This record gives sequence, C-alpha cells and structure tokens, in this order.
Amino acid sequence: MARSKREITKQPSVFLGFLYSWLGCLMAFLGALAIGTTTLLVEGKPSVGGIIVLTTLALASSHYLLIKFGNNEHKQGQTAELEIPLIVIVASWSIFRFGVSTTPFLVLFPIAAMVWVTLRLPPRLIVICWLTALVMEGGQVLAGGQSAIGATMNILLCAAVAAGFYFLQRSKPYRLHRQKVRIDKKSSAEAREQVKELDLERDISTTGILQDLDSFDSAESFSRQTIDSINSSFEIQLEIIRNALELTTIAILWPSPDNEELRLRYLASSREDINAGPYPVGAGITGALSGDRDEAELAEVKTSHPAIPYYHKKEGVGAVLAIRIPFDEKDSRDNDKQRTGILCADRSSESPWSEREKQVLRLAASKIGLEIRGGRLLLNLDRERSAIHRLCLAFRELNSVLNLETIFDASVRALMAQAPVDALALCLREEEQFQVVRVMGDEFQGLADQYFPVSDGLVGQAMKTGRSLPVGGRYLSPAPIFSDQKNFTTFQSLLVIPLPDKNNPSGGCLVLASAKPNLFTRSRQQILELIATQIAIKLELGRAHEQLGKMATTDGLTGLANHRAFQHGYDVMLDRAKRTDTPLCLLMGDLDHFKKVNDNFGHPFGDHVLQKVAAVLAETVRTVDLAARYGGEEFALLLENCDADGGHVLAERIRNKIENLNLVCQEKPLTVTISIGISVFPENGSEKSVLIDRADKSLYKAKKTGRNQTVVWNDDTR
Repeated sequence: MARSKREITKQPSVFLGFLYSWLGCLMAFLGALAIGTTTLLVEGKPSVGGIIVLTTLALASSHYLLIKFGNNEHKQGQTAELEIPLIVIVASWSIFRFGVSTTPFLVLFPIAAMVWVTLRLPPRLIVICWLTALVMEGGQVLAGGQSAIGATMNILLCAAVAAGFYFLQRSKPYRLHRQKVRIDKKSSAEAREQVKELDLERDISTTGILQDLDSFDSAESFSRQTIDSINSSFEIQLEIIRNALELTTIAILWPSPDNEELRLRYLASSREDINAGPYPVGAGITGALSGDRDEAELAEVKTSHPAIPYYHKKEGVGAVLAIRIPFDEKDSRDNDKQRTGILCADRSSESPWSEREKQVLRLAASKIGLEIRGGRLLLNLDRERSAIHRLCLAFRELNSVLNLETIFDASVRALMAQAPVDALALCLREEEQFQVVRVMGDEFQGLADQYFPVSDGLVGQAMKTGRSLPVGGRYLSPAPIFSDQKNFTTFQSLLVIPLPDKNNPSGGCLVLASAKPNLFTRSRQQILELIATQIAIKLELGRAHEQLGKMATTDGLTGLANHRAFQHGYDVMLDRAKRTDTPLCLLMGDLDHFKKVNDNFGHPFGDHVLQKVAAVLAETVRTVDLAARYGGEEFALLLENCDADGGHVLAERIRNKIENLNLVCQEKPLTVTISIGISVFPENGSEKSVLIDRADKSLYKAKKTGRNQTVVWNDDTR
C-alpha cells in the first residue's frame, strides 16, 4: 500500500525518538551504576536511593522524548499530563535529598512540587505521583540515607500542605470567589470590547485641559455601568418594536474596529437558529448599504436567498429591512458611515414594508444613535470628573502637610496620581546650582541629594528660561537631563516643568520621564504645570512655616534655643531621664560684669560678645544636649546622661574657652568670663523647679565667691 507524504516524513522522527529514549536510559543506568559502585566501595553498600531516583528520572525522560519525537499524535497531545509532573517531582526531590544536609530549606522544593501536581492533575495521576515520591523515600530508607521516621515526616509534611491547598481550592467560598473573578473578568472584557466597537471613547469635546487624561484613567467601572445601561435600553427597545411590528427578529449589527467583519451586538427574536457570527462585511442585505445609501429593503425573499447573515436556516424569511444607524452631523467623521451600526429587521410575511413601518424603524435607529452618543458624553463626563477628583486629591495631599520634608513626599504622590511615569525627580534651586531632593524610579535612584550646576542639562535650561522642556514632551535622544555625566536611553517621553518663583524664572523643577511614547499630551502637560504651580506655592509656605517655627523656638541674636524652647525641652528630657533612670545635668551660666561691657563699649559690641559666647556653647555641647539663652547674658545647658563630675568637666571647658576669646573693641582687647552653677537629677532633686532653683543658687554662690568659676550644688551650697 502506498504511503502518504506525511507518513513518510514522520518516520525519521520515530527513529530519533527511540534513539533519544535509549540514550537517556543508558546514561541514567550508567549514572546509577556509578553511584552504587562508589557508595559500595566507600560505605560497603550501594546507594539504592540514588539508583531509584536516576532510574525513575530516566524512565520519565525517555517516555517524554519518545512521545515528543514519535508519531503517536494522540499521546503527543497528552505528553504534559504525566511525564512532565514526574520529571518535576523526581528533580525537586533529588535537589532536596542531595542538599538537605547543608541546606534544610530545600524541603520547600518537594512540597511545592507535590502541591502543584495535587492541584493540577486528575486523581488517578495524583496517585501515581505520590507513589513515585513514596518509592524514592523508601529507596533512601533502604539505602540507609535516612531513617524511616524521617521519610515518614517528609511525606506527611508534603501531604499536609498539599491537602490544605487541595481542600482550599475545592471549598465553596473559594470556588465562589473564583467564579466571581471569572465573571468579572469576562464582563470587563466584554465591556471594553463594546466600548471600543461602539466608539464610545471618542472625545466629543474639543476644549478643556482634562480631555486627554482618559488615557491614564479609563474609567472602566463606569464603562461597564454605561454598557449595561445601553444593553438594557437596547434590548427593551428592540423587544417593543418586534412585538409592535410583529417581526420575527430585529437586530443591531456592528462592525469591528478594523471594519473587517460584522458582529451581532443586540437581538430580539422568536427564532432559535441564531448564528452568533461574526460575519463578513457586506454579508446578506448589509451589502446593499454602500456609498451614501442608508437604507435597503427586500420583500418576497426566496428560500435560498442569504438575506439574513445571522440565521443558520434560510427559510422563514419573507421581508427584510436594513437601516444604517445615524449620528449627529456635528459629530461626523470621514469614516462614520463605515463604522456605524446597522439595524436589521425581518418577518415571515412577504408583503412590502409600509411607510409607517419604515418610519418606526428609522426612529428606532435614530434613538439608538442618540443613546450611543449619550454614552459617549457620559463616559467623557466621568473621565473629567475623575480627573478633577484626582486634582482635588493632589491639592488635598499638598494642603495636608506643612514642613518641607513632608511637602516633598506629598508632591511626589500628587504627581504620580496624574501620570503613569517610570521616573520622577523634584529639584530645588540654590543660587547657581540645584539639588535633587526627591526621586522615584530605578533610573533616578542614584541622583538623590546630589547637586548639579544650573548651566547643565535640560533641568538647568528649564530653570533659567522658566519654560517646560522639551517641547511636546518627546525625548528623542539621550540628551543630558541633569548633567552631561549621565545619559538615559530608555525614556521616550520626558517633561521638565519649572517651579514658579517670584524672584527667579524658577525656584526648582519637576522631572517626569517614561518609556512610553507620547505620554505628555498638551492637556496632561497643562494639568502637571497647574500642579507644579501649587507645589511651588506650597514650598514657599513650607519655608515660611519652618522659618516661623525656628523663630518661635530660637533666640534671634544667638541662634540658641530661647527660654520657651528651653522650658519645653527640659520637660521632655527630664521625663526621659526618669523613665530610663539616667542622670540629667543642668548648667546655669551668667557672664561676669556684662553691664560694664555694654556701658563702656556699647550695646552692639555687647551683642557681638553674646554671639561669641553662644558659639562656644553650641560647638561644645553634644547633639543630644540642649543649649539655650535663658535671658539677657544668662545661658542654660541640659546634658543628658551626665552626672555632676561630667557636668563640671564640661563647664570648666566652656569657662576656659570663653575666658580665652579674642575680643577687641576700639583697638582695646577685652576679656570676658562666666560663672556657672550646676544641679543634677536625681541627686539634687526630681522636679524641674527645684533643679533650676538649686542650679541658680549654685550660680549665685559662684558670683559671691569670686566669679569666673563653677559651683556644683551640695550641702555647703545650701
């Protein structure tokens, strides 16, 4: 018997399949023999477990290769049903068994493999896979590789985890959840398809900065509501018309987005032999609607005439009427007539269509067109509402923060809500350079807190000109963004927006970049520039707020904490010292004969002396300590976790530095000294008022006993 060309060409594949299979078995046998011989020489007994593992792997691999390259098409379609799971099980169990002595967490490999096969395969194959695992573990027990208890625990652990996932997958709540997810996905996909087919995403409005933002927020949930509303409305209308005109079927056919086929979108019919389609463009009576022709009718349809594309059977059709669904002339485009739907009606009666019947169907087609246009309007309104909502959230985000650090973070979040960018940076100008204060995205991560000259890159150009760059938001070449030292090749869209400043063209910049092309449309750029203006205003308010906060807690002359800040800080530090049971040292210092300095040299020079003394205090204390101007020429220091001895050492250091200050006024040198009194928590008291009083009395004693000295509170001081 002659063989077909196909049968002849498949013979080499059979040969190769058997060749690969026998080679696999031979290699596995040699490997198993090597393992058994080695362990026999070293340990005095062969590794039965190693032989079983390699043999099982060889059989599964050879079976897979035989079917993969053989000519049994039925088995080849079921190759992955058992062979691949067996290979996965043997491989994962081998990895676990050969590495468990050094890496115990490898037990996750066989657990994952057994869970996978338990959830994926039918019960009869699950049994085979578990038997394979049992054989491998049993082989290890026979070979002395592990104890029977250990093997049992391994199997039970895998079984427990697999059983948990198995019953979870088959539980009613899980199945209901999965069913709901599938229904939602299907519904969402159908809604997106209908939105695209009906061209509901066309932007009717031609003005307004919000019109292009729908590319980021597709308003899919609202699209589903709109589609559901349109579907219900059309179904009711079609059923009413079918009953009123005694029609067999009335349907809406709509072309696909590529105009290659017609799809049955809506239907009201008394027949059941409905061909769901899709159908070629021009099928049946729809082919008569070409050019400027918007209506076609046919009466006395012959049984064999394919007038209706959505029927399986040709009989039962007497008259057909097809009307193109119109749109408003103001909403017309060149290809509207190619993309509009067709209202198609038929009945069993062969009598011609009356003018009244035609008029009813024309009105129905017009009503359908108006509802589709209304759906477009609703979608566009919802997108604008969504864009405005995002803007309000962005402004609320900015208005909810006060200090600069939180403003930086809020600015990044506000911008990310407006555009799906891959990288973002916030830069602030400082004279002839700018600092990158915040970044987002892997491409910009290395730029955080770096400084660059204003003369470099697009950022510097945008700051100097006060205009957004590049024009159109297109990044056509790896032009320097921040400086010439680093180029970016993955971006196709880039927008550098200057932050308005009343004293300069720009006080900073926002840098937004994306790998997507044409992301920054004119409308989106206007939105981002609006947010940039608000960010600039908020940054100015944040600087003012921090300056006011600093003024409220800092002495304006010396830069130290003022009396109010000292009192608050003392409460906090004393409470912490009580909780942690650590000492807290208070130093009260007063400049000696400072009134004579003001009287002899003037108050401006006296202020200069106070500033010099404050500088000594600020540079001497630790960052955890608090230095404050207590009032006039009196200063106070709080030293955390410091006892009387440590406080005395620091006080003497301060006193010596102040005494050695190089002060000259009117070419006359001047020496200033300070007297210091010390009290310590808890030795000298546990209340703030008591400690301040005792430090003040120690200071008074230092003044009375010669000045320019340090006195610690004790019984003699009392």
